[in-house]
Amino acid sequence: MPSSEIERISQLLKDDVSTESIRKVRENLIKEKSTVEYQLNKQSKARFQDAQSCLQLMTQAQRNMKSLKDDLRKVDSLSKENRSSIERYDIINDATRLHELMENTTAIHQKIIQYNDFLNELETLLDHELSHDPLESGCPSLLKIHFMITAARDFHDQMITLASISSIDVQTTMSKVFQRVPGCIEKFNKLLRDITYDIIEAVRTENQSLLIRLFKVIHVEECEDIKIIATRNIIKAKELESESKKSKKVSDKMSAFDTNNKKYTEYPTALGIATEINKGTIQTRTLPRGYKTFFLSTIHKGIQEMFTEVRNEYSGDKKFDVLNNLDWVFNELMVVRDHVTPLGPAHWKLFERYFEFYYDEIHKLITELVDSEPETIIILDILEFDKNFQSVLKKEFGFNKDRIKSIIGDSEKEQLLSDYLTLILNKMREWIGNLEKTEVVIFTERSSPPHVDSDNWLFLDGTKTCFQMFNQQVEVAAGSGQAKILVGVVERFCNLLLSRQEIWVQTINDQLEKCIEFNHRYEMNPESFTKENEFPGGLVEYLVAVANDQMKAADYAVAISQKYGSYVSKVHERAITAQIEKTLDGFAYVAKCATSGICKVIFDDLRTPYSEIFDKSWYGGNQTQQIASTVQEYLNDIKEQMNPFIFFSLVETTVEDALLKYVQCLKYEHSIKNKGNKFLDCIRRDFKIFYQLFVEYVPAEEKAMLDDKFKFAEYFIDLCCDTSDAVIESWKLCLETYWDCPLAVLQHILKSRKDVDKSDMKRMLAQAEAIQTSPQRIAQLKSMDLPATFISRF
Repeated sequence: MPSSEIERISQLLKDDVSTESIRKVRENLIKEKSTVEYQLNKQSKARFQDAQSCLQLMTQAQRNMKSLKDDLRKVDSLSKENRSSIERYDIINDATRLHELMENTTAIHQKIIQYNDFLNELETLLDHELSHDPLESGCPSLLKIHFMITAARDFHDQMITLASISSIDVQTTMSKVFQRVPGCIEKFNKLLRDITYDIIEAVRTENQSLLIRLFKVIHVEECEDIKIIATRNIIKAKELESESKKSKKVSDKMSAFDTNNKKYTEYPTALGIATEINKGTIQTRTLPRGYKTFFLSTIHKGIQEMFTEVRNEYSGDKKFDVLNNLDWVFNELMVVRDHVTPLGPAHWKLFERYFEFYYDEIHKLITELVDSEPETIIILDILEFDKNFQSVLKKEFGFNKDRIKSIIGDSEKEQLLSDYLTLILNKMREWIGNLEKTEVVIFTERSSPPHVDSDNWLFLDGTKTCFQMFNQQVEVAAGSGQAKILVGVVERFCNLLLSRQEIWVQTINDQLEKCIEFNHRYEMNPESFTKENEFPGGLVEYLVAVANDQMKAADYAVAISQKYGSYVSKVHERAITAQIEKTLDGFAYVAKCATSGICKVIFDDLRTPYSEIFDKSWYGGNQTQQIASTVQEYLNDIKEQMNPFIFFSLVETTVEDALLKYVQCLKYEHSIKNKGNKFLDCIRRDFKIFYQLFVEYVPAEEKAMLDDKFKFAEYFIDLCCDTSDAVIESWKLCLETYWDCPLAVLQHILKSRKDVDKSDMKRMLAQAEAIQTSPQRIAQLKSMDLPATFISRF
């Protein structure tokens, strides 16, 4: 039992559950069951009777077909018997045809005599209807006019065809008889044209009767055209078959000659048409008149004229205002769909035709706007119009995905998107270019200190200005609703940011090179420098500001990615994220260049104490303490002015450079004095000073970074101070942590040790190189993909 019936029974029982109520429910259900069974039985009998009737009709149809075939055979047999049995049959047949011809000639003569009066009446009706507005008069004589003009034209067509196979005199006479016909046709066409122009207005003025009569006229014309086209094809086939039977086979050469010189004959011929007129096969027109095409082309022309008026209304500076004034198109289409299409034949598909015509004209209009090279904001308006156009087709007209078309055109739309992005790129390139020039001037001249924000961090104006531009353009692109534009703007701006990052790296490196060169020259001859050729100060502060700006830039970029990535699909969101991530790597690289530049300035100031490391004065001197004090002074000044994340990166770079510069003092080729552990004590002293210096600037949770860097100090001590027999083992241990440690480190250490001669050094270096370049080790390193260590810069 269906669940609905169970619920119904439950409803019947829920108020009073008793034996009596159950009995009543059962009786009701039995009655309903009987009713349903009766109805089913009745319907079954009716359908069975229908099936029997259909079978009887089919049987009768078969009998009729058989009877018809028999009758046709009898007619054919009688025809043959009559031809042979009746004396002089051909003479009688010819006489009969001659009599029919005489009767036809008499009828034609009578029609010609009355034809002028007939045309007078027709013209009177036409002139009367043309003198009134069809919407006001309703054109009551339309069907009568169509009947009369059709009769006049049918007679005209038949007589002109018959005259064409007669003498010149007959042709001249016929041309005089029918000289008024073209004028009547033109008036009738004008009447149809006027009514067709006002189809939608006829609906609005509740004149549907006029439209029904108009559509009836066009439909009749369409059917008659189909008939005459089919008839002409049959006549053509018969004539071609007859012509083929008369042809004789000739040689290829002769055939080619005949083909080249034979006059072209168009089928069906006038004679063939005239023959069928005389036989009575053709009783109406002899050629198709194409009123359906005329009807549709008139509709199209009317729409074209409306858009011509639109162009005149919105011309010059107002031409782009048309985008906000095309709602009337959708109103017209709604009228056609709801009120015009139901009045005409279904196979005309009037709504589809109207839509095609309107679509073509709007497409032309929009294409003209696109070709006029609009500004970026207008391009967005065009794209927004296209988006709304497709939305209306879907929501208001129920178009499915396959029927919805871009009003711009797919290729044109892609070009428009490209044009927009090109214009935006040019503008952004100009804006960023001007900003970059200003930034470089400010950075190189350093005429005033950098700005200080609320956190006391140094910054420059350029980054904030740059991202204000970026955010503004992305906001506009997002507002357009075009995912490709949003992704394109992000991509192009990110490329400009990458270019800007390259300029910053180049500018930083140039300024560092000039600063170091100036410092060296100044130390050599300070008296030779004047204010005019002094190098501007404050480079470290500006480098701090640039590094801080990169962190802000990264935050801005991530915010844009997170905000606008949600506006688009996952595919486009991934594209936006990928572009932003490229810039993040670039910001990190610029910040690294800035912090590395600060380190270059710091350690260039410490050239003198570093040059004394490992020499005689170093054993009892305080060179390392001088280095530590200077680094500490720099870091203390910078710490309050720099973003903590960037500052930690700076500290890490400073640790690496301090240790690397220290180890690189081996290049001065001072001898390592292991006697009495003097060298060991001094080097431990130095590394302790360095460690105590940097541990103050490293958070407790990041102390592992510092320990990893100073791990090399242990290997360095072992390589310098262990016995020569333990050097190779220490080298193996060093490579386990510092996998890319250059062999030159070991070479300089061995060269500085007094207890290793040249032959021992050569032997140990060969062993060390074999360990370092073993195939197993190289294969293992490739699979691990390890980052480079700081000692690789030795």
